[in-house]
Parts: sequence; structure tokens; C-alpha cells
Amino acid sequence: MPTDKYPASLPPLQQQAIEWLIRLRTFELTESETREFADWLSHDLSHAHAFANAEDLFEAMTQTVQMKTAVTAPKPNSGRPDISTTVAPFRQRRPSRWLLIPLALTASWLFALNLVLPEQASLWDAYLSDYHTGTGEQRTFQLTDGSLLFLNTNTAVSVDYQDATRQIILHHGQAQFTVAGDQARPFSVSTGELQVHALGTVFEVYRKASGDIDIDVQEHAVAASLPAGGNNPKNTPVLIKQGQQLRYTHGSGILNAPETADSELTGAWRQRQVIVKNQPLAELVAEIERYRTGRIFLGSDNLSKLRVTGLFSLADPEAALTKVRKILGLKETRLGTWWVLLHH
Repeated sequence: MPTDKYPASLPPLQQQAIEWLIRLRTFELTESETREFADWLSHDLSHAHAFANAEDLFEAMTQTVQMKTAVTAPKPNSGRPDISTTVAPFRQRRPSRWLLIPLALTASWLFALNLVLPEQASLWDAYLSDYHTGTGEQRTFQLTDGSLLFLNTNTAVSVDYQDATRQIILHHGQAQFTVAGDQARPFSVSTGELQVHALGTVFEVYRKASGDIDIDVQEHAVAASLPAGGNNPKNTPVLIKQGQQLRYTHGSGILNAPETADSELTGAWRQRQVIVKNQPLAELVAEIERYRTGRIFLGSDNLSKLRVTGLFSLADPEAALTKVRKILGLKETRLGTWWVLLHH
């Protein structure tokens, strides 16, 4: 990150924090840059402190400018000449400058939402979908054919029923499908690169923020397939039977053989729980993060890789986060209302 825009007297870390703050305030970050900011912020506790100091400095400067403007602005009917009327170029540009204010506010609001909402959440998907759930919400919907959709937190689906087919599009999130029998109209779920064809009754599909897809079958079987071409020229479907699961890696173009599922682990979400068995802390935090507003950062790579075992309730994600912190002997630093940094 360039750091030559600020006086040499500023420490390099503070220069970085100020530049990140400017980029956030002006809405110049792409999705990849947003992740870069998150990595920078969680790299070390000193980064979080530097960013907080930069925000304090920005607010202080803003208040100073506002106070100065209030003092120097001529009072109504004071008899003083309106200086702006003598500067024609400024008056000509003034409407366009004011027009930028709502645009900048809207851009800042959208960017703030991007940093506050869980990583997999998508306002656009939710808006376009037929059924969706918000953060921490779980809901059951009955379709016109009698099939049931059980949607987990931050999930969006669309339904396309035709005379000869029943097509569900899982935009993002996790859903359990209980399929009503109808031999004349096959039932299938499309999500990302995968097409899942129901051959029985009950199964789950989870499309993660990374694009990876998990399929778990509780009753009967499903057939998963990829588009023909690349690593899968024959488009051969993979059969996933009751009690099995399939894990697909985004972009791999390869469907591995299904494995035996641990029903205790895979079904925990339906009881608003998460069970981890010797899994990295980063995976547990990512799961908790799906159920709360805001983001959770880990203070180091070593902390992310720390192995964790336990059962945690997702009914109260803040309590779950506190439990994790106490078990591992971690500290937390709150960055505003929604951001949390866990560290030693």
C-alpha cells in the first residue's frame, strides 16, 4: 500500500490506517480490496488500534470544520454581502457538488452494509428471490405442489414450476428440501455449478460464500451433476444415497465420490446449533458469523488454524462467541457496534 501521501513524521502503520479510512470513506474498494482490508485489520491488534485512532482523527477534523463553518457563515439578514454572489464560477458548480452528496451517502451506506452483513448475505439475491431469510432467521415454506422448503439463515431461493419440471434455484445459503411426489414433474435444485436431481424425499444443499457446495441426503437419494466439458466431458452424474454427503469445491469441475455423513454434525443447524470436532477456529467463527450482524476477525493466522471441539448454540450468537473466547482464553476488541477482533 502506498504511504507517500502523508508526512514522514507519521508512523507507517498510522499512514496505512489513514489511507484505508480514506478509501473506505470514498467507496473505492472492490470486493477483493474489501477482503484485503479485512486481512489487514485482523493481521495484528496494533492495526485495529491504528484504524480506530484514524477514525477518531477524522471525526475530530470533521467537527472542527463544521464549527469553523458555523462561526464564519454570515447570519441571515445581517446586512453583510453574500460573498458567493460575487463568485460566478462557484455558483455554477454548486448544484453538481450538492448532487454528489446523496450519491456519496448512498455509496457509503452500501459499502457499510457490505462490511456489516454476514459474508454470504446478498441484498440483491434476497430482493429477486421468491423466498428468503434474514440474518439469524429460519423459516419453512410450503410450495404449491406440497413440497417443503426449510431455509437456514441468510438463504434465498427462487421457484420455477412448469408443466413438465419443478426447478428450484438456490441463490445462496442453506436449505432442506422435502419433496412431494410427482412422477410427471421431476424436482431439481440448481445452485452455482451444480444441478441436483431429487430421486427421493429429503435432502439438503448448502451453497457457501466461497462458492463451495455441500449436499446431504436424509431420505432416499439424489443425483448431482456438472455441465459437460472441462474436467467433466461426459457429464456423468454422481449418486448420493441416504446417509451420505458430497462436498464440491468451487471451480474444480470434479465431483468426488460421496462419503458417509455424520448426521449429528450435518443436522445441528436445524436445532440452531453448530458442532465442531477438531476443526479450525476460523471455520467455527465463520459459522457463528452467519447468525449475527457484523464481522468477526481473528488476530493472527495461527489463531485461525487453532483446532476446536465443542457444541455451540446459534440461538444467541453473541453468547456463543463469548463461550469460544472464554474456552480458548482469548481477548476481544470491539471496533464500533458490529466488528469484533479476537486476539491473545
